[in-house]
Amino acid sequence: MSFGIERFFLLSYCLACCWPGLGARSNFRVVRQWAELEFAFPSEAARRNALERRYFVPGNSVPIDVDVQHRQGAFQSRIFITIPRFDEGRPVTLGTVDEQGRVSAYPDYSWHDNQGQNCDGLTSVFRIAIDECNRLWVMDTGKIGDHQWCPPQLLAFNLMNDMLVFRHRFNQSIYTSTSLFVTPVVDVRPQSPGDCYDTFVYVADVAGYGLVVVDVARSRSWRVTHRLFFPFPSRGTFTIDGESFDLMDGVLGMSLSPLRRGKDRYLYFHALASTTENVVRTAVLRNDSFIDNINADPRSINVFPEERPTQAAAEAMDRNGIMYFGLMEPPSIWCWNSATEYSPRNFHRIAMDRETLQFASGVKIINNLKGEQELWVLTSSFQRVMTGSLTSDRVNFRIHAEKIPIVLANSPCLVPPKDHNHGYHANLIAPVKHSGLSYRYGAVSSL
Repeated sequence: MSFGIERFFLLSYCLACCWPGLGARSNFRVVRQWAELEFAFPSEAARRNALERRYFVPGNSVPIDVDVQHRQGAFQSRIFITIPRFDEGRPVTLGTVDEQGRVSAYPDYSWHDNQGQNCDGLTSVFRIAIDECNRLWVMDTGKIGDHQWCPPQLLAFNLMNDMLVFRHRFNQSIYTSTSLFVTPVVDVRPQSPGDCYDTFVYVADVAGYGLVVVDVARSRSWRVTHRLFFPFPSRGTFTIDGESFDLMDGVLGMSLSPLRRGKDRYLYFHALASTTENVVRTAVLRNDSFIDNINADPRSINVFPEERPTQAAAEAMDRNGIMYFGLMEPPSIWCWNSATEYSPRNFHRIAMDRETLQFASGVKIINNLKGEQELWVLTSSFQRVMTGSLTSDRVNFRIHAEKIPIVLANSPCLVPPKDHNHGYHANLIAPVKHSGLSYRYGAVSSL
C-alpha cells in the first residue's frame, strides 16, 4: 500500500469525509503489515536494556487484537494493538501504531517495562475495547506464559487525556489456576446522552472455561460457568495454509447485539475450539445471584442448532445486528444477519484470501467521525507461531479496514428476512417443550 493511502486511514478528517480510491473494489485495504513488529522505545538506553534483559527479543512479538480511535481536528486517529506475553521478549503488551508501523507503548513505557514485577502496570493484554464513552477498556491477564505474576485486572483509560479512570482487580474467587481472561465486551446503557454510569463488561475466560461479569458502577464482579463455555475436543485441531496445530481453547469470540431502548441485549459467543455459536440474554448475566452460585441454568444459555463450516476466532456485530467473523479454512471474512436463522445458508462471504486473511484474531466495528461504521480486522500467520515455523522473510501480520457500506455492497446480509417484519433479531434460540421430557429449539421472533 502506498504511503498516501496509509495517511488516509490515519488522519481522522480524511477517514470521516473522503477515502479516495476505497470504493473502487470491495476487498479490504491493508492499513499496516509486518514481517515482524518494530517498537519505538522512549530512548536508545531503554532499547538496549530491554535487549540485554530479554524483555525484547526481535521476532517474538505477535499482535492479536486491534481497535481504533478517530479524533477531531488536527489529532491523528490512533490504531491500538495488543501483544500478549505468551513468553519472554515482548517489550510492550499494548501500544499504538505510527505511520512507519512502529509500536509505541500505551499509555507510556513505564506501564510495560516491569514484565510482571509491578502489578500496577500492564502484564499481558490479549484484547481491548473502545466504548461509546471514549474509554479504552484493557483486559490484563496478569500472566506471562503460564505464570500468574499478578491478579487479572480490568482497566479503563479516558482517551481524551489517556488517564486511568477505572481499575478492577479480580479476587481469587473469580479466577482459577488455569484462567486466562482474554476478551472484554462493553455494555453501556445510557439513560440520557453522554450517560456512562450503567456499564457492564463481559469477559471471556478462554482457559478457565467461564465468563466473568463486571458491574463497573459498583466495582463488583462474578463468575458464570456453563457447558457451552468449554471447547469441543473434536474441534481442537486447526489447519491453516497447510499447517496444523492443536489448541483446546474455550470461550473466546463474543459480540453484543445493538442497544434497543426498552429491550434486552444479547451476548453471542463461541469457544475457539468449536464450530457452534451460542446466545444468552444479558439480563441473565447481569443478575448478581451468580455470586452465590456460579452455575448458570442450563436452559438460560443456548446453542444454535446449525454450525459454521470451520472454527472462528473473533467476531463483532454492527448497529444493524449484522455479525462479522473470520473462518479458518478457507481464510476468509463472512457476515450473518442476526434477523435470520444461524445457518451456513445465511452466511455470506465478504472477502477471501488464503495469504492475507489467515486467522482473524481481531475483528472490530468502528464508528468514524461522519457517523459511518467501519470494519477493522487483524490477521496473522498464527499457525506458524504455534508450529514454530514463523520467519521474518514474509509478511506475517496485517491490519485491514473498510467502510461497512462498501464491505456489504450488494451483500445478501443487507436483505431483511421475508418472514419477519421487524427486520431485527428473529433468531433468538429458546428451548421449547416437546414430547414431554425432551426439547427442541425454536426461533423467537421478537425481543
